[in-house]
Amino acid sequence: MSVVTATEFNQRPSAVKALSQREPVFITDRGSTTTVVLSKAEYDRLRGVRSARSLGEALVADDDVDLETIRDRSLGRVPDFQD
Repeated sequence: MSVVTATEFNQRPSAVKALSQREPVFITDRGSTTTVVLSKAEYDRLRGVRSARSLGEALVADDDVDLETIRDRSLGRVPDFQD
């Protein structure tokens, strides 16, 4: 856990963002924590969001993936190319 003052955060936001990739950064204002900066991965983990996988990864994984395929056999609309 890192603690940074609001003044330090305003002076070096890039450094705080980089630090937040390793651990949460607590921003204090007049001695009280007002803000916490988290990486997107940590935020998703806390929210319970599963990371996105490609279709190939999902099909290869051991998970039970129900993939329903539907083939559209309608002819659709034939375009009129005459003016």
